[in-house]
Amino acid sequence: MLSVKNIVVKYGMFRALDDVSIDVGEGQIVGIVGANGAGKSTMINAVSGMTKPTSGTVMFEDTDLTKMSAHAIVRAGVVQVPEGRRLFPDMTVYENLLVGSAHKRAKAERSENFDKVFTLFPRLKERETQVARTLSGGEQQMIAVARALMSSPRILLMDEPSLGLAPIVIQEIFMVVRQLRDLGLTILLVEQNVHHCLQISDYAYVLETGQVVLEGTGHDVLENPMTKAAYLGMAVQEEPASN
Repeated sequence: MLSVKNIVVKYGMFRALDDVSIDVGEGQIVGIVGANGAGKSTMINAVSGMTKPTSGTVMFEDTDLTKMSAHAIVRAGVVQVPEGRRLFPDMTVYENLLVGSAHKRAKAERSENFDKVFTLFPRLKERETQVARTLSGGEQQMIAVARALMSSPRILLMDEPSLGLAPIVIQEIFMVVRQLRDLGLTILLVEQNVHHCLQISDYAYVLETGQVVLEGTGHDVLENPMTKAAYLGMAVQEEPASN
């Protein structure tokens, strides 16, 4: 469904992404994990059109997204939930969600999408007239996800959705991600919370200094000794030498 091939992104002489390729199959959760500065958010921004790659291609089905504007990419069905939520803090929950349904196709599906997001996030229905900045961090993250869903996405790009949230809220957010996948939505999930991300990912990539250093099913990457040692704080015992 989404194919990123040999992407290079430079900031001056620094290569934030260095010849990176990933594939996202329809109906999958594909996770991208790694430390700060590994290039995770740069990957999401390159796909969504917020950052233009120096070279390489981003294909969404038969559409080349590489040189398209961010607005055109949203209209094509590729929608980002940005890191840090980036809500309109002095607008109500309802008004923030309206912003997500601004383009023509989403406007036609606005009523249906409101029903979907309020079913998925009943707390937002209860608070739809409340100003966004007065809600908790977890509720604000729900608004950010719901606003993206109002754009009628075919693939959702989620950038650090658990950032800054309490553990119980993190569990709820990841449960929602699984629900969205089960409803047929394709998700590219960037996360520093390695354990939670890999637990729900159908496939996953590990980035280090702008390069893919490991890939496989979420389970296989989670159980890999390198992942355990580098990201989960687990000591890996060596096998004793045979006599």
